Amino acid sequence: MSESPTLDPLRSRFLDAGLRVLARDGYGGFKQSTVCAETGLTTGGFYHSFKNWKDFETSLIAHWQTEATANVVAQLRTIGSPVERILAVVEASKRLPHHTERALRVWSAKDPSVAQAVSDVDRTRLDALTEFVADLIADPDEPARIAAHSMLVLVGYQCSDIGEADFEWAMHRILDRTLSLPRKSDQTAE
Repeated sequence: MSESPTLDPLRSRFLDAGLRVLARDGYGGFKQSTVCAETGLTTGGFYHSFKNWKDFETSLIAHWQTEATANVVAQLRTIGSPVERILAVVEASKRLPHHTERALRVWSAKDPSVAQAVSDVDRTRLDALTEFVADLIADPDEPARIAAHSMLVLVGYQCSDIGEADFEWAMHRILDRTLSLPRKSDQTAE
């Protein structure tokens, strides 16, 4: 379900508009006419780029998976220092498209393919975070716990009316606790 790294500009324009519409209007406002209006283009342009609405939905989900998870995790993996990588994870979590992801989580309750995509993204994030914490922390049981705690905070934030400042505060508390734990012997100098 991965989207091509080099998208047709028109196709990309519709996909980005779809993500904006989801963020702004939620799943209930996610309609072809709204997406077209967001781009300033007609349905003719839409059908030039996509066979039908389902093709658009499938492409949108793949685009989101790539942009909000695969590319983010790949970028984080390029950071050599485990401490710097964990700091970057917290910053990346703040930049996720939370309103879009809230709408996707609502949509996932109605569409099994979207539910699977959301589950895949959550699993990819959980696994990556577990890996990144395991690169730093000595206790082999802690990385999975910290990753699960972080995902609970992320998903809880996305599915609630909790404010951004409280989400950031919670993520920084997890970060502070993580950095206070005994580190692997090769990470004690950082």
